[in-house]
Amino acid sequence: MRKKWFYRLLLSYLPIFLAITSLLWFISAMAMSEISKKASERANEASAAHAMDLLDASLKSIDAAVLKELGKSGALAQFFYPPEEGTTFNTLYQPSNMLRSLMTGIQSIRIDSIYLYRQRDGAVLSADSLLPIDQSGDREFIQGLLDEPDGPAKVWSDVRSYREFRGEGNPADVVSLVRQVPVISGGEGFIVVNIRTSSISQLIENVMGSEYTSIGLRDEKGKYLFKEHDEASPQTFFDNPKTARVRSEYTGWELQSGIKYTGIFNLITGFAEILLTVGGLAIMIGIIGIVLVTRRNYNPIQSILMRIQHASRGKMLDLLPQSGKDEFKFIENAVDNLMEQSIRYEERQRQDLVYRRQFFFEELMEGNRIIEEREWGEQTALLELPADCAAFQVIVLELDHYGRFAAEYSKRDQYLLKFVLSSIVRELSSDGEANMWTEWLNPRQMTVLYQYRRDPATESDILHASRRWLDWIAGNLRFTVTVGVGGRVKPPANIPESYRQALEALRYKTVLGTGRTIAYEEIEGMNPGEIFSHLQTIRSLARKFRMGNAEWLDDFERLFEELRAMLLSREELENVGGYLIYHLQRETGGLTADVRELWEEGAADRLHECLEQFDTAEELYVQLRECLADTAERLKQLREGKRNHHQIREIKTYIEQHYGNPDLSLTYLSDTFGLNPKYISQLFKEEYGVNFVDYLTQVRMEHAKQMLVDTDLAIKDIAVHSGYLHAFSFIRVFKKMTGLTPGDFRKNSR
Repeated sequence: MRKKWFYRLLLSYLPIFLAITSLLWFISAMAMSEISKKASERANEASAAHAMDLLDASLKSIDAAVLKELGKSGALAQFFYPPEEGTTFNTLYQPSNMLRSLMTGIQSIRIDSIYLYRQRDGAVLSADSLLPIDQSGDREFIQGLLDEPDGPAKVWSDVRSYREFRGEGNPADVVSLVRQVPVISGGEGFIVVNIRTSSISQLIENVMGSEYTSIGLRDEKGKYLFKEHDEASPQTFFDNPKTARVRSEYTGWELQSGIKYTGIFNLITGFAEILLTVGGLAIMIGIIGIVLVTRRNYNPIQSILMRIQHASRGKMLDLLPQSGKDEFKFIENAVDNLMEQSIRYEERQRQDLVYRRQFFFEELMEGNRIIEEREWGEQTALLELPADCAAFQVIVLELDHYGRFAAEYSKRDQYLLKFVLSSIVRELSSDGEANMWTEWLNPRQMTVLYQYRRDPATESDILHASRRWLDWIAGNLRFTVTVGVGGRVKPPANIPESYRQALEALRYKTVLGTGRTIAYEEIEGMNPGEIFSHLQTIRSLARKFRMGNAEWLDDFERLFEELRAMLLSREELENVGGYLIYHLQRETGGLTADVRELWEEGAADRLHECLEQFDTAEELYVQLRECLADTAERLKQLREGKRNHHQIREIKTYIEQHYGNPDLSLTYLSDTFGLNPKYISQLFKEEYGVNFVDYLTQVRMEHAKQMLVDTDLAIKDIAVHSGYLHAFSFIRVFKKMTGLTPGDFRKNSR
């Protein structure tokens, strides 16, 4: 075996020694830094000149773009020379759009803002607003420009403060390009382009910014647009005579750039030869001394290694690495292999146990596997779970408003909060009477298997425990849960039934409310509602909504009063809501294109979102009512904006008042209102999506149904009141519209 440890000890000393000697060499080499310093100064001057040229080019490009727009007679002329009828949309929109194009068209440097000032009326137009000069945040600057009789003295202003609106927050430091309109004579106003000093600073720092240089830019008055101080020196580099200074002929600004930390180089320059000699001697003496000391210290280590090699000669070849037989690597590899195998085995066992528990729990709840009492004992022993259980009960905690919960919390926070819920359930139930097993079988539901150690007399214990959970969650967390409690069962094979009952109880939280405990026995004896009894109300609501009849809201309120009185699950409420949306979609489908567009692009999507997001019947009521009321108002405004709305409203009112006239027809209305019959029919089709005959039939049938319910008139009398001379015609039409004869309808309604 080669003496690897000898070389390792040797090399362990050498880095320290070489670090010290390298420092000496470094100090000596710094004596040669004068040339580098001079070169750095020249490079700094060249970089400063290049940066100033780049800045001038960027500013000139903005100036050229502004002059180009001023030379045109298009958008700007519309603002400065408005038509006689006054300011119009085009005189503002096109100039404003041109200003936005200027702001986005310059890529070399970012334009902060642009505005136009019209001298004749003091109007200030920016890309986003039109203000009088008194409300402009830049009034003082504009007034200063007006006070100069010969126009702006400089193309680019000195650094100044700017805000767009009076009373706005902190002003921004900007420099401004000012061009009068017209360019040569002026008199009509100005165009002002503002650039933040921070944008100029970023442009220059992108070119020459470095941790080794300090940069400053000041205007003709000596005020700095930006300045970077040297924190290591009591004076800034801007007072150093070696600082590079470049003045722009275009703007009159001066760019200053200095190199940091050059003093130490000047200090060492005169001692270069002496330092080189002393450093070389120190290195030679140090190397000789380390070799002698290392050889002496290696002797006892070599003796120990020889004994280790003699004792482990048979296994050494397998444990040592192939590249070089390192003696200590043998022991290191043996220990590392042993620890790695042990840790890997324990980790695999721990992970497998968690997965096997989850899989067994899911099989147990879903009923995919029937677990008898004997197998229960075997499985709990394998999974390291308690087996002594006299009875079982399943509880499911469901997160309320899960969509809001998922949007408000990150994945990491969701895992943390779910862990907190699991811990709290176990902690607040640790009375020694039962074992708790909790698992999240899906993202919104935590399932708890309550394992009683002895058969309890009542189920009040679990209800009290669930109330403690809810009280703690309400007082410490920003969300709520609803607890579904299944029945207590004894054989393990009946656990799936208790789980099904807990889920069934949760289905009715839409009616019974959230943030509470719902036991299966609470809903077991209650009568479920019959959702098909509401279909007639939904159809009536949809027809009235299409016609713009405000009574649709009465039908909506009546529908939800009936739903609140029934025991409906979430799925059943979704079916009712879906049926309502279907009929509304069907009724509005026959209206004009603009009404259909309003429905399809706004209302339909909002209604479907309501069905996806609600947790209780009351939430569904509030969301649907708000959406439908908003849509009804927009439909009303759309209809009232049409030129023929007044005519159709008069005709509709006339029909409502004279529906009982058997002679009522398009010809009759034509004679009454002096309109063409085809035109009247077209108005009905466009406004209400139905032709005149269908609309008249609907009105007559609605009044007939009201008389059937509220009066005891004979069928033939109701037919006459409804505009039908013959009762059999009335009965035929009534059955076609409602699916029932008038007599059956009266019987069912009473």
